[in-house]
Amino acid sequence: MRLRKLVAAAVPLPALLCLSLAPAANADPLVTMAANAAPLTQSDRTGDVGADQQIPAALSLKLHNQQALDQFLSDVQNPASPQYHHFLTPAQFNTAFGPTQADVNKAVAFLKQNGASGIEVSGNRQAITFTGSAAQLESTFHTRIGNYLDKITGRKFFANDSAPSLPASVSSVVGSVVGLDNHAVKQHSATTAAPHVVKAVTPPILKSAYGTSGLSATGAGVNVGFVEFDGYKKADITSYDTKYGLQAGSVSTVSVSGANYDSSPGQGEVEVDLDIEVVHALAAAANDYVYEAPNSNAGELAMYQKIASDAKVKVVSISWGSCEAAEGSSAANSVNSAISTGTAEGISYFAAAGDDGTTDCARQTGSYSKAVDFPASSPNVSGVGGTQLTVTSSNGYSSEKAWNDGSNGAGGGGISTVFSAPSWQSKQSTTKRKVPDVAGDAAMGSAYTIVSGGSTGNVWGTSGAAPLWAGFATLQNQVHGGGLGNLNPTFYSIGNGSSYGTGFHDVTTGNNSLNGTTGFTAGTGYDQVTGWGSFKGTGLSGLIG
Repeated sequence: MRLRKLVAAAVPLPALLCLSLAPAANADPLVTMAANAAPLTQSDRTGDVGADQQIPAALSLKLHNQQALDQFLSDVQNPASPQYHHFLTPAQFNTAFGPTQADVNKAVAFLKQNGASGIEVSGNRQAITFTGSAAQLESTFHTRIGNYLDKITGRKFFANDSAPSLPASVSSVVGSVVGLDNHAVKQHSATTAAPHVVKAVTPPILKSAYGTSGLSATGAGVNVGFVEFDGYKKADITSYDTKYGLQAGSVSTVSVSGANYDSSPGQGEVEVDLDIEVVHALAAAANDYVYEAPNSNAGELAMYQKIASDAKVKVVSISWGSCEAAEGSSAANSVNSAISTGTAEGISYFAAAGDDGTTDCARQTGSYSKAVDFPASSPNVSGVGGTQLTVTSSNGYSSEKAWNDGSNGAGGGGISTVFSAPSWQSKQSTTKRKVPDVAGDAAMGSAYTIVSGGSTGNVWGTSGAAPLWAGFATLQNQVHGGGLGNLNPTFYSIGNGSSYGTGFHDVTTGNNSLNGTTGFTAGTGYDQVTGWGSFKGTGLSGLIG
């Protein structure tokens, strides 16, 4: 869819410091959070934000023992390691790597001292959401907050004029300040009237073409999570299931930071329906947890932390995102910490790679510079690119090519500017993370048939490909008897080995050039249009540990 059990001991910390506005506090110097500057390029300041304007924000607290965590995340996906698939519980993660209660107390005391309200600590102690007036936040973080106008897109937003500052004692436990700007809004791009459909895909077609019909799995007993910033109507999901004779599990909404859009879904309703229904196409019997949060950086962070701390789900489908430049490195790294927590607990994340080719910022900032979508660019997420699927007269797999429908979108791909290349991507000759990792159907010509708003229609984009892979991973959870965590190391090991053709359809034609910018071309093996390609259901299942 176009949008868009090695457990180290916790490091002991000093007792809670007393923070006050008394003169003695001057001994606690301010530290500038340089990476937390708002993305203000190509924007004009139009005035001050009203002093009384209420702004939701968050503090992301630092993890402990980061080097040990990185080693654990490597070992837990290494079949040669004794730690292989020995995932952690949230409590075990908190003990080994999470912020301590003393860290939390220090940060909460600081917020209370500065008048913040609605303070809420995530279950894993990694994030603290709160609300403050613009005047309070300016005083708390030592920066002015202004209204801005994006000169290219015409979008109005507010942002901190300079990087925030914190007392040194507080900055020692805080990794980033999130939400002082609302420049990045998570995007989707559901289109309900695909104009050039050759053959729309339905559950029978997807199961046959991608080879999951031979798996003795329905998703039963597996819980799937969905990252959403809008709502849905259960009647539409039920109608889809009935239309295709699917025996579905439960569908539940999980409210984050008070958000629940189901009584009156907005324009993103079709996106939510697509996510749920495509997972149902392959793994209907799974239980669905639809996480709904405010569409802001603070809401996004709270949602990913809740998914990790709840530990209810083992697969997460993500079809909403921002280009990295709009997201900002501090917000991206904060969310990545939440996702790395989930992968340590055995959760597998799949995210749409975007629908703007290599120019992922085009619709957000108007920039045609090369950029990739977040969270698909997170090393802890499997980024999913787009293909156009062609099937035989009997709905078997015929071929795929890279999705590129010109002005109607092309599969995202490129090189991250935020994240370094993980070890399992070393053979792709890069110092920075490349996306996508895998791909699936996303084109107009092979659009997904769904039910949304009481009507049946066809939609397309990589936000259909992401839940397609999430559905496959759900089946694998059932087949292999539990969570699988970050599957990228497995995918790259298979792709670089002799069994590649057994597990993947290698997509070798097409490109993702768009908006007058030369993109990447699909070719043999890995490429930055379709990754390793799409899954061969039974074949890839047999290669996953």
